Amino acid sequence: MPRVHVIAIGGAHQFAHILPVACELERRHPGQVTFFVCNDEEAARAAAQARALGGAVPAVVVMRLPAAARVLPSKMHKALRLTVWARRLCAASTILCAERTSTMLRKLRADCPPMLHIPHGAGDRAVGFEKRFTLFEQVLVAGRKDRDRLVASGFVAPEACTVTGPIKLSTILADPRPRAPLFDNGLPTILYNPHFSKKHSSIETFGRRLVEAVLRDGRYNLVVAPHVRLARRWSARRRRQLEALAVPGRVVVDTGSVRCNDMTYTLGADLYLGDVSSQVYEFLVHPRPCLFVDARGVDWQESEDYAMWHFGEVIVPAADPIAAIERAFASHSAYAAWQRERMAYTIDGISWALDGTPGFKGRNPVGEAADQVERYAGLAETRQCAA
Repeated sequence: MPRVHVIAIGGAHQFAHILPVACELERRHPGQVTFFVCNDEEAARAAAQARALGGAVPAVVVMRLPAAARVLPSKMHKALRLTVWARRLCAASTILCAERTSTMLRKLRADCPPMLHIPHGAGDRAVGFEKRFTLFEQVLVAGRKDRDRLVASGFVAPEACTVTGPIKLSTILADPRPRAPLFDNGLPTILYNPHFSKKHSSIETFGRRLVEAVLRDGRYNLVVAPHVRLARRWSARRRRQLEALAVPGRVVVDTGSVRCNDMTYTLGADLYLGDVSSQVYEFLVHPRPCLFVDARGVDWQESEDYAMWHFGEVIVPAADPIAAIERAFASHSAYAAWQRERMAYTIDGISWALDGTPGFKGRNPVGEAADQVERYAGLAETRQCAA
């Protein structure tokens, strides 16, 4: 019987990019989809998210490691899980994943089935376009921007890259339930979303200065929500130091809750302040002011790796945060048209109603992605016969 194995080894922040597809495949083919995670906490979160989608819930399996693995550095656990579980993972018709470490299975098992990839996010960094893409039979991307760069890189043939539209964005935006405001004081809210990469992140040189400036000024709320991988590799002491900057009713510091991944902050904030995180494309489903911090003095103006920095002003860490925030709000009209144009190129099918509400008229990214997985798994024929 054809089976689909969905590997979610990259962490819970990647679930929203692939879990809806796993649930749709389970709806079409009950009992033929398995979702593999790293620990019990992720298993519970995956099951809860699947139930919240309101459809079928695939089997969730925890990829447990031998007790002896506890002595190894945590950075080795991902590769070790793939090694220990390789035989089970490859006992499928197709593998779907949201990260590229799983391509190790190609070397570990001669019987590795076709692998499909849904990148988690649609950012601009060059790391999103690299050699391991050659190891996938099909890459399913959110828009033409990623497809054009992948094909131009030579790592993906045109026929091996399909634009399905954004899985995460389309699923979350389809939820009609109203969202409560992030704060109840009526002040504009700044979202500070530094990246985890030491090469690019502004957290060390700018983060504390931003919090102190916002509190002194008194006109804004602030959410400090770094990419979840940033705090994950910090010590508990380092996390407590950042979390200690929180001020009830004025400053939220979130180092990795569900709200960092479900677009609570990107939908609820009034201004995005960051460096190179792809979450700016989630924020711009509603075009709004953006501000970026160049933490390393990058020659970025002509680089596609920093295309997002054309969405707003780029400042240095020593800049006055409040003055920059004021300019960002005042100058947004100069960037709004480009934000919409770039979003349409990056996020396929997105459009805006007259009142600014975003949607994906005529597109079903989850269904289109599931169609591709079905084809490689040999399940499309099964569904047709059942129909």
